[in-house]
Amino acid sequence: MRPFPLKQLRLAWHDAGTYNKNIEEWPLRGGANGSLRFEIEIKHAANAGLVNALKLLQPIKDKYSGVTYADLFQLASATAVEEAGGPKIPIKYGRVDVSEPEQCPEEGRLPGKLTVKEEISNSKKKQVW
Repeated sequence: MRPFPLKQLRLAWHDAGTYNKNIEEWPLRGGANGSLRFEIEIKHAANAGLVNALKLLQPIKDKYSGVTYADLFQLASATAVEEAGGPKIPIKYGRVDVSEPEQCPEEGRLPGKLTVKEEISNSKKKQVW
């Protein structure tokens, strides 16, 4: 898998992976809400290196300002899967972005504590498609 797809997969997962079903109020419950674009969250230890993925997508966001970051992150991930030889993943649009850094989830909300090397190793061991 090329670096671009891996970065985009991680970006989408880390944006969505903060979801907590036990918190009813949005945006406090986390999830795919574009919060990773804020410095306070992109600097979380688990998000190391994802600023590069964000930089790759920023020109697209600038060109298509009506698309939310949340939708863009998930679209980039689905495209990465397809580009890596996986299936075409249908996307539904309409995710809402958080509007300020204070709405970002606190550090430590992602499940598990895999390092990037462990994530890559595990992805090579499993056949996802």
